[in-house]
Amino acid sequence: MSVFNRISQSAGTNLPATECGCAQCPYRFDPLLNREEAWAYTGFKPGTLAVWDCTRSHDLQPIKFANAVRYRLSSLNRLADARIRP
Repeated sequence: MSVFNRISQSAGTNLPATECGCAQCPYRFDPLLNREEAWAYTGFKPGTLAVWDCTRSHDLQPIKFANAVRYRLSSLNRLADARIRP
């Protein structure tokens, strides 16, 4: 199940506002995507994302634990917004 499907399913639950996944909450969930999911979302290949993490040429703010790297969806959106030329 994809990250986006999990979020949309959690939006219909009766959880407190701090745990809800709905768009109206000020504390809404910011999903974490691995490099493959980030590639599908942004179009930047996993190797490119890895180089950007290593050189810190873009502020992706990766979350690293063990051998896994995850990116916040909001960080990827900021990257995409910065890369769009008017």
